[in-house]
Amino acid sequence: MSTVHAMPHKGAFGLVLTLHVLGAVLLVGPLAASGLLLPLLVRTGQPALPLLRPVPRLLRLAAAGTLGVAALGAVLVNRGPFGSVRGFGDGWLAGSLVLWAVAVVLTVTAMAGGVAGAVADIERTGALARGRLARLAAAGLVATACWCLVVVLMVVKPGS
Repeated sequence: MSTVHAMPHKGAFGLVLTLHVLGAVLLVGPLAASGLLLPLLVRTGQPALPLLRPVPRLLRLAAAGTLGVAALGAVLVNRGPFGSVRGFGDGWLAGSLVLWAVAVVLTVTAMAGGVAGAVADIERTGALARGRLARLAAAGLVATACWCLVVVLMVVKPGS
């Protein structure tokens, strides 16, 4: 005997949730990966310049795009699935918003600026300025950790 299950997320809630998840996959995933991969690409130097030149703009656009992901998530907060009631005061949600903000700031400033500076250094002198790679790697590692923790908090929802 087969059992027919109703879709748990249908209608407007299902659509907004789908867009929220797609946005996270398409924007947050690449941002998290870039934090780990860009220092390696920058270290490559001159041969990587064609790939590195558009990166600062792409990082800023993707980070700005996560504002849409957060906005879609905000629409979902008070309409939690299965009749749950959630609010912005929930620790997991407040924490994820703080981590998201830290990741965005690091991505837009330290990472995008670090890559732009590295490109300028390589074009000007053929090498990186001392310490630039270490700062880019540190910013990338922290931003990636923040992006990953946001995803963990969204999935696990500790304390709820």
